[in-house]
Order: sequence, then C-alpha cells, then structure tokens
Amino acid sequence: MQKILKQTRSAEFSYRTKILYYIIISGILWIYSISSTNAEPVEVDTRARAREIGIQIGDLLTGTHNAITDVAGVKVGHVTLNAGDSIRTGVTAILPSDDIWTARLFGAAYTIHGNGEATGIARINQAGWVESPILLTNTLSVGAVHDGVVRYIVKRYPDNNIVLPIVAECYDGGLNDISGLHVTPEHAIEAIENATDGPVIEGCVGGGTGMRCYGFKAGIGTSSRVLSEERGGWTVGVLVNSNGGRRHQLRIDGVPVGREITGSPPKPTRDGSFIIVIATDAPLTHRQLKQLAIRATHGLARTGTPSTDGSGEFVIAFSTANIFPSRTETGTFSIEMLSNGRLSSLFQAVIEATEEAIVNSMTMATTTTGRNGRTMYAIPLTELQKVLKAYGR
Repeated sequence: MQKILKQTRSAEFSYRTKILYYIIISGILWIYSISSTNAEPVEVDTRARAREIGIQIGDLLTGTHNAITDVAGVKVGHVTLNAGDSIRTGVTAILPSDDIWTARLFGAAYTIHGNGEATGIARINQAGWVESPILLTNTLSVGAVHDGVVRYIVKRYPDNNIVLPIVAECYDGGLNDISGLHVTPEHAIEAIENATDGPVIEGCVGGGTGMRCYGFKAGIGTSSRVLSEERGGWTVGVLVNSNGGRRHQLRIDGVPVGREITGSPPKPTRDGSFIIVIATDAPLTHRQLKQLAIRATHGLARTGTPSTDGSGEFVIAFSTANIFPSRTETGTFSIEMLSNGRLSSLFQAVIEATEEAIVNSMTMATTTTGRNGRTMYAIPLTELQKVLKAYGR
C-alpha cells in the first residue's frame, strides 16, 4: 500500500512539475512577444483554394464560384462519415438537374484506365445521354450507394422501374475501415437530398473523405471556366475525386512540386484513381461531349500522373443545354448543336478546370489520421508558395 501511495505521489509531483514548467515557458514567451517589437508573427498554414494562395492555372476566367455549380442547374451534396479512429469515408452526389430522372441530358463517358468501377457508363455511351445523378464513394460501397439511388428514384417515380445509377469509386482503405461497410443506401439518399448550387465544399468531405493524391491528403476539388462572349460565353465546370499519383510525380502549374517538398514522406501505397465529372451549358451532343471527356486527360496529365496499370480513371461529361422528354407525340424532338469549329475553346476550358480542381482537392484537404493510426499529411501551403516563387510562379 505504501508503495502504491509513493508511486501516486510521485506521479502527482511529476504532473505538477510539468504544469509549472509549462506556465514558466508560456510566461517567458509572452514577455518576449511584447518586448520584441521587430518580431515577425508566426504564420499559420491554414487551408485555401489554389487561387487564394496565388496559383492561377491557365488563361481563361473562372465562374462566380469557380465550381461545377457555375453551370446553371447543377448541384452538389456530401455526406461525410468521420467517426472514431478508423471511419473516414462518405458519399458525394452531383445532380445534373432537378428533373434528371424524367428529362435526360446529353452525356458521354470515357475510361482513361479501367482498374476501378463506374456503374452506368456503358448505358451513357450506348444511349448518348445521362439519366441519373452521379455519385462518388469508396470501392466497397458502390453497391450500397447504387441501392440508395434506386430506392430514391423509385420512391419519387414509382413507375420508373428501369434505373441505371451512375456510381464511381476510389479506394480509401488506407485511412478508412473500408471493410466495415459503413456507407449505407440512406447515406446516398441523404447526399442527393443535401445537394445545392453555389459554393462547393472541398477537401476531406463526402466521397473524398479518405482520399490521398500524390502522397498528400486530398479529396474533392472543383473549378470552372467561362468563355468570352466572342467564344460563345459558355461555362464549363469540373469536379474531381482525387486519389492517385506518387509524390515525386506531382507538378503544379508546371513546377515539380513533389520533388521539392520532401517533408513527411508518405508510406508506400497502392496506385489510386481519379474520378472526373464535367458539366457544361454549351449545346453539345454525345459525340462532342466524348471529346471533352478525352481532353480531361490532358488536365490530369499536367499534374504529373501517367495513369499506371494499377489505377482507375473515369470521366463523365454532360450538357445541360438540351433536355430530352421521356415521350413526345411524334416520337421526335429537336436539339441545338454547337458547330465543331467552336469546340477548341471548350477543350481548353476542360483542361484548365481539371488541373485546377485537382490542385484544389489537395490545398483544401487537411491532415488526417485514420485506420491503424496512419496519418496522411496535407500539402504545406506556405512551403508550396515558396517553391512556386522560386520557380518564378
């Protein structure tokens, strides 16, 4: 008993000593701060979008929110599951329009490398249109999210018994207890119901909660471009879920950032994926949207990844300009189509917005610790600015 009391008193003394030491050091630092008039304030590395820290990708202007929601009618919703020490996952929903279930839009899909899953894209390329919201989640939750979309549509439209949801995945098992199957159909429904226009939350949210990119924490990112009136005045918006690439490959605005920032090196991990969603109000057909989807590969490549054999990258594009009714009296309908000669500016818009969306997915993400105590560090913005400045950016 005396031995236990002695240990307890020793622990109390050690604790009090630490507290006293902390008070003394804090007092010294406070005195130094008020007496050193020339001292520079300590810079806190808060999170920000690329343009907020001086990174300007490309030449075209952005939309009001610099987001996919700058395309009128497009909405984005998230459900984020961040609980305990191992649940780091979620669902992101992109609604092309409020009536996507009854009024289809021209759409197209493109597979850069298919080591992954994106349901519904065969239907998109066969029919030439999109007739479902687009949902993003983790690899093992595709089934649950698919089920949620079906339940939501059937509840709203009981007669709609042919539903082919679009659900794309990225693997988040490094930080998330992916085998725990924490995403449910109800989460998919909630993400759809949460969808709004205006600013889009980025970083560690929704389907991007457990993602990493180029050895840094990443997740959801978005950007947009607006063409001048002379070029048509059309808007292009891109949203990405970033989850691929190796640290040494990373380039931002052409600068080999991944080779310059060497702190907090990531542990070896499997190759990942990128899901890229493109929206535009330009009146494009399925064939033209396929060309836009292909151009997203250029924006992705600018960030450094070669799309390895172990990666899965899918691109889904749609236009809000033409709406297809479910039925017409004549069995025909009229559409508006942009001439091919006007596509080049839209290609540039997609490339720029894709690159910037990927950068935003990293600069807005925060350092995260998850499954098995693993930590994925966010890209340090102050150091990033210094590297870019050294390269004349």
